[in-house]
Amino acid sequence: MKQNLYSNNQRPPSTTKDKMQAQGLPNYPLLLNKTQSTPSSQEIKQSYPYSSYGTSTITTQQQQSRPYEQNTQKLNPYQINSQQSSSAMTNSLSTTQKTNSTISSMSQSQPEQQQYQKYMQNVSKGICGLRNIGNTCFMNSVLQCLLNLPAFNEHFLNGDYLKDLNSKNSSVPNEYSKLVSTVRSTPNFQSIAPYGIKSAVENVMPCFRGYAQQDAQEFLVALLDGLSLGLNRVKYKSSYKEMNDNLNGRNLQDLSKEWWDYSKSRENSLVLDYFQGQLLHTIKCSYCSNSSYAFDTFLDTSLAFTRAFKILEDMDLDRLLDKYVIEETIDDYYCSKCKKHQKVKRKFTIWRLPHILMFHIKRFDYRRFSSDKLNHRVKFPLELDMSKFIQDSLDQSTKNCQYSLCGIVNHSGTLYGGHYTADSLNPFNLKWYRYNDSDVREIDVKQQRYDTDGSSSPYILFYARKSLY
Repeated sequence: MKQNLYSNNQRPPSTTKDKMQAQGLPNYPLLLNKTQSTPSSQEIKQSYPYSSYGTSTITTQQQQSRPYEQNTQKLNPYQINSQQSSSAMTNSLSTTQKTNSTISSMSQSQPEQQQYQKYMQNVSKGICGLRNIGNTCFMNSVLQCLLNLPAFNEHFLNGDYLKDLNSKNSSVPNEYSKLVSTVRSTPNFQSIAPYGIKSAVENVMPCFRGYAQQDAQEFLVALLDGLSLGLNRVKYKSSYKEMNDNLNGRNLQDLSKEWWDYSKSRENSLVLDYFQGQLLHTIKCSYCSNSSYAFDTFLDTSLAFTRAFKILEDMDLDRLLDKYVIEETIDDYYCSKCKKHQKVKRKFTIWRLPHILMFHIKRFDYRRFSSDKLNHRVKFPLELDMSKFIQDSLDQSTKNCQYSLCGIVNHSGTLYGGHYTADSLNPFNLKWYRYNDSDVREIDVKQQRYDTDGSSSPYILFYARKSLY
């Protein structure tokens, strides 16, 4: 058995509240002024040349598309903010709070809300298909879930991300920003071809070059890593060091902060502000009772069916999470105090919660002589309370444990030949849509009965904090 038992979900780190405040940065991602972050379709079309995102007409009944070219003039993204700030709508909402307000402090008066709702009726809400450009359904399904996340995409739409952009690794953030703008400016139920973002991710992760079938979860990780690398606020990383795994008179809160601050000193980005959480990994020796602690960061959480579960037809998300954090016994683990291998107990505890939770359901079972897809039906709620999975942590992030389902990457077919689609909640009209490459159609998510009947299709689940909406 491998001795390195840390989480496989470890990702580059994010910021702590104290250090961000010291740097003049907000602890939580910004919920930008909606009238400033959502320009009109005409304003967007005048702001970027979308040569890498050709648009075509698509209906919910037909799969045929008709490409056309857009003649646009290129403007610096900073000019977008200038256009937006001078718009009549922005001026009419002069009492709106500044865009550097945190999520918890944002509010709108009743007249402002009515004006905003009327304004939003005249702009695209991002209900846009993505054309399959060669076995790219894995990419399209992931992008549709990300493109419909609340608050996160506004940073790319209004150019806010540019203040953290690294010139050497700018391709993924810039192409994602163009994609967000193109989707928002494309009339509803039409489709675009996402060549630009595919090319940018290929440059970061060459394994995605070409048009072979790929894994959606692996693409999700690669895309977020590419975005985080290009938006890393840390220009000079601290030197690597081994972190202390013993308390030595400190409490777990202090140890958690020490690990968090160290990871922040090496990578800190807008992506991690939204997606990164922290796990406590505890190892306790059954012989000498010595305990060691490690705090791992994570972006997504992989939930596996154990062998005991494989004989069952149905499973639910709560039970998979219970299994993820349950204490387990390991027979042969090196104890640093005993100086030899002993039987130990290992346990994971969720210590910090991110604003966006992503659960990867491991449906592909790889064995030495055979591999297969696990088609168990999984039940999962539309509203998720994570408080029951938080133990001992007093971190500020665990005080807000209420999440809403906002996206599903579905997989149909087998391990050797399948297809990805996405179900996603539109953050503007709060309606659900099914994205099957170019085809987009509205669905009634409650009729899917995910919480009672479950489904054998979900592969990645996205949950967003309710406070983001």
